[in-house]
Parts: sequence; structure tokens; C-alpha cells
Amino acid sequence: MSAFIRRLRSERLRKVVGRVLLDAGLVLGGALALAAASAIAMHDGGRAYDTRAYWLAGQHVLNGSPLYVRADYSTLDIYTYPPIFAQIFAPAALLPELAVAWLWRVSGILCLRYIVGSWKAAVVACLFIPVLTELSLGNVTLQIAAVMIFALRDRRGAYLMPWIVALKFGPVLLVPYLWLWRPESRRPLVVGSLLFAAACLISFVVSPSSWPGYFDMLGWQNGAQLAGAQVIHIVAGSGGIDFVVRFGLAAAVALIGTYKRRAWLVYAAASITCPVLAVSRLAPLVAMWRFRPGGDLRGAIDRPDTAPVASE
Repeated sequence: MSAFIRRLRSERLRKVVGRVLLDAGLVLGGALALAAASAIAMHDGGRAYDTRAYWLAGQHVLNGSPLYVRADYSTLDIYTYPPIFAQIFAPAALLPELAVAWLWRVSGILCLRYIVGSWKAAVVACLFIPVLTELSLGNVTLQIAAVMIFALRDRRGAYLMPWIVALKFGPVLLVPYLWLWRPESRRPLVVGSLLFAAACLISFVVSPSSWPGYFDMLGWQNGAQLAGAQVIHIVAGSGGIDFVVRFGLAAAVALIGTYKRRAWLVYAAASITCPVLAVSRLAPLVAMWRFRPGGDLRGAIDRPDTAPVASE
């Protein structure tokens, strides 16, 4: 009886502590989010550093200006993604920049809510400063993370994998895991790749000069200096070599995670691997708690050695 009472008290204590921590997280996370939103709005109305580059790229598409320039990654307003994304973004360039910045920021908030699983968790996630930094900058980091979580939860997410791979390269590390442990994703991966290739072909036909400019930009950036606030690098002085080293390390981690069927490990490696790693790029790691025991992402805990891989 005494053992039962101790266990009951222990469970009650865990629940009380959990509620206190949740309430504290909601209060502190909400306060930080409101303070960040106020600071952003008061500074210049809410312009977003990265979203401005996308908006300007859309402007260049509309007026026929070159998309790419030879400049370091930290240079304001430069565009470093394939031309097809600037062409897709072109309709948004018809809107005022501030409107686009806030609309894109709202999309980031919705993606944050999706990757953590609830609005309460999204508020608590704001305690992780990289999340607020990403929402301020308006990059594509949270959107890419949402697609990866979608691909792990639903086979339809695999159709979008080629698109996010083309944006940041790192998400390709999730593909072996999906191919091996999510056999229902194999067909969407192939079909999605073919559709993306067809879209790129159309993009080339529409603007033949943009694609050579993109590859020239990539070649030049390989030797560019890594600079900027909160940039994390292993090899200084060469963006290309640094990325290759980081990609190799992340690939090793992702392959181990795939073999062991540790989805959380593969997701972590893929979500933070990108050409230039800054502290803000760690924001997708707030989704890690969904891989906990009892979470909603299967394949997160143990590799069932006796479980066969299903065929299509």
C-alpha cells in the first residue's frame, strides 16, 4: 500500500510540475514573442531581411533584371536560390514589401505551429531565441522544416522534397530514411522529382540566362568569405569547403540514424544542414520533442530488427 501511495504521489507531483512548467513557458514565451513583434514593427514597420531578397528577386523577374550578383552571402538583398523560386515568388512582388514581409512571417508562424504540433507548444517554442530570429528574418527555414515533418507523417509530403532540397540541399539527407522506412513515399519521391525537373525546364525556357547565372553564383560563392552575425563555420575563409565538411558530417549522422531507424537523428541532421549555418538555422530543432516516446512520429525510437520493409 505504501508503495502504491508513493507512486500515486509521484505521478501527481509530475503532473503538477508539468503544469507549472507549461504555464511558465506560455507566459515567458508569449512575452518574448510580443516583445519581438513590437521591436520588429517599431524598427522599420516589420521589414524582413531575407524576405526582402525574395521580394526583390520577384521584382527582377518582372522587370527582366539579372537575378544574381557576385557578393558575399552576408550582403544585403542578394538572392541565392534557383531561378524557379524567384519566378514563383514574382506575383508577390506586385504587393508592397511590408505586406509581403508580414504575410511570409505569418506563414512562418503557421509552419512553427505545425512542426511543434500545437499552439501552446508554438508559444513555448518562442523561448528558443533562434525561432524568433527566424521569424524576424523571414527565411525559408521553418517552411522547409514543416515540409520535412509533413514527409515523415504523410506520404504526400514526399512530393515536395525535391523543392526543398533545391533550396537548402540539406533535406536530401532525409531521402534515404524515407526510401527505406517509408516505402509508401518512394513513388511520390520519384514523381515529385520528375515534376520538379519539368518545372525547372519550363523555368529555363522562360528565362534561359538565369540558370547559367545561378550556377555561376554557386561557383563564385564556393570561395567566398563566410561572414555575418552569428554565422557558425568549421572551415573559415571558404563557404564551399565549409559546407562540404558540414554536409559530410551531417550525412554520417543521417546514415547512422537511418540504419538505426532514429527519425529524430535524421531530421536533426537534415534540418540544420544548409550552405551557411547561422544560429537562427537551429530553429527547426524545436520539433524534436515530437519524436519522444509517445510522440506522433513513428520510427522515432527503436529499429525493429525483425520488421520487414514493405514493398509497394
